[in-house]
Amino acid sequence: MEEGGTEVEVTAGGGGGGGLHLRVAAEQWVPWLRITEVEETGRLTYSGIMHNILLALSSSMNFTYELRRPPDGLWGVGYPNGTWVGQLGMVMRGEVDFALGPFAFNWERYHYACEFTQPIFIDYESVFMRRPRIETDYFAFVRPFRWEVWLSLLGAVGLTWLVLVLFLHLGGRDKNREKSHKDRSHWVWVVRTLANQSNPWLPASGSRRVVTAAWLLACFIVLVSFSSTLTAMLTVPLVRLPIDSIEDLVGQTKIPWAIESGSFFYQILYLAKAGLYKMIWDGHSARITDCYTFRRDIGDGKYAAICDKMTMKKVMSEDFSVRGECNYYMAREDFKAMPLALAFQHQHPLYSEANLRWVTNTGPQTGRMGGRQAGR
Repeated sequence: MEEGGTEVEVTAGGGGGGGLHLRVAAEQWVPWLRITEVEETGRLTYSGIMHNILLALSSSMNFTYELRRPPDGLWGVGYPNGTWVGQLGMVMRGEVDFALGPFAFNWERYHYACEFTQPIFIDYESVFMRRPRIETDYFAFVRPFRWEVWLSLLGAVGLTWLVLVLFLHLGGRDKNREKSHKDRSHWVWVVRTLANQSNPWLPASGSRRVVTAAWLLACFIVLVSFSSTLTAMLTVPLVRLPIDSIEDLVGQTKIPWAIESGSFFYQILYLAKAGLYKMIWDGHSARITDCYTFRRDIGDGKYAAICDKMTMKKVMSEDFSVRGECNYYMAREDFKAMPLALAFQHQHPLYSEANLRWVTNTGPQTGRMGGRQAGR
């Protein structure tokens, strides 16, 4: 790698040596652009959607190009002092003619750093994290009822026992006879009935038989509800999905989150003064270049990440192909739309033609030229 970044010179087919030679900034962003180094020769090979687009433009517009990677590996962020980093910094300073990207639109980028072509795709930001695992719930036996129900049930046990004892003392004719049977005490009978245990004892007086009949019916209803609900809960494994939106992410403290450095969203966050963006910025614990490069950390549960859905789908697809199971989770709620495009220098002489060629000619030619690779 040279001081100004890796430089790879390519002579495009159809150029014939008579066209312009352009400098193009590029950095890996799978699946848009993949950069691979051949171990035997040290050469870099390029593949992906944006590489195919570059080949199509170079062929149709008759230019050759060299690819330059930004030394910091970033996409482009501007700071209050007017400096820009990453690929867009190279575009703004005139170090390259355009940057391959693709780049998401925002006002700061368009006004200060570059001029965007027509969008090639519209993607969305969302939350990417390790798929929640099946948990062992040691308190599953109390989950069928809320705590209010359990308290009410405990109160009903005490109340039933109290009523039975009160009726026993009020009806004195069989008081001494029933008191002699300690194993048939009212408290034991109430608890054994609730636990669905057999109990041959029955009270002698009619008033207490009415109370016991009501208690037996209540226990039957409670036990049927409890057993059926518990069976259903044990049949379906417990999998917690605590994060399905950005609001869920910032509203919890168990899972840290990372943001992508040098991205358009990074600039929005660090400039935020209040609201949800400010909460995301203040709460983030790590910064990564992109979700694909740090996919292992995300999959190991070190943190969740805010990134684009195209990368998420690529990571999930590759992971499932290798492991045969899904180890990642993508939040259901989309957060922010991202129109993606190439970034040219302001007032670049080839901008209008490149924009027109992209709209009219790139699609078919990209398909035909997708097999070519660039070399160092």
